[in-house]
Amino acid sequence: MQGTATRKLIDIKMSVFETLSRKARLKGVSLKRYIEDLLEEDSRKGDIPVPEGVTDEKVISLIGIAKPSVPLDGIEDERLQYILSK
Repeated sequence: MQGTATRKLIDIKMSVFETLSRKARLKGVSLKRYIEDLLEEDSRKGDIPVPEGVTDEKVISLIGIAKPSVPLDGIEDERLQYILSK
């Protein structure tokens, strides 16, 4: 891991624990390392581009929060389509 790490206790359902344990064994790594790798990979997938000049953590945490859950072409109001496309 790079940088400072944070330790957290998490609860995992037994069925999930067993499945992750099997997958870790197949890869030849410890369960802990396997879960850490999964979390790091998942965190990289969700990177949201931050507009240039935005540095406030509160503002950054709001970026992408209003993303529409329906396709834009399914919205008939052109003004709403335009606003949601930004």
